[in-house]
Amino acid sequence: MFFWIHDGRILPNTPATYADRVHKIHPGGKSAPVSGEKEESLNPSTTSFLHRSPGDVYKETAKQTEKTVYFLHEIMSAPALTRPSTETIANCLDFMLEKGIRHLPIVNDLGTLVGFVSDRDILEKSKSYERDWPISDIMTKRVLAGSPGSEIRGVTQVLLEERIGCIPVVNDDNQPIGMITRSDLLRLLLKYPNLNIIA
Repeated sequence: MFFWIHDGRILPNTPATYADRVHKIHPGGKSAPVSGEKEESLNPSTTSFLHRSPGDVYKETAKQTEKTVYFLHEIMSAPALTRPSTETIANCLDFMLEKGIRHLPIVNDLGTLVGFVSDRDILEKSKSYERDWPISDIMTKRVLAGSPGSEIRGVTQVLLEERIGCIPVVNDDNQPIGMITRSDLLRLLLKYPNLNIIA
């Protein structure tokens, strides 16, 4: 399940998803055919490595023991690295550089997610804001979050539809426990090339 958190509170409306915007990709590398169209027959593969069809490569790399469904808690980066909302802009940027991260959840005194900031946000907005001001002055207060039991099919669609690079994963108290990024999904695809992450 995915939901918006604004200033530490869950908003009633969930992110809209549009399944027709994301086309299924078949193992052969072709988009799903539109109704009424016939799929072209694939040429038989040759012995040359350069002329092998994507479908043949796909079948060879597939593993029978792979799972068909993965959940966020299985692939998220954990623990979530956070900073309090009272932290300065400069200290948050230094922290991100030190840890080698590009996205930073912001929490209140109780550890509840209240905002989010990226390295791009800091670099762009630090020109207009004093670096010793609190990060709460420039953070995004409306944050899309996910629960640990959400399927990666859902997070893939949400990332595409909302055009964002990552989603913090929170527990029942809205405290960040992990992060899921596009890079995490790409690593999973590299490890399991026949995994279908689009529902």
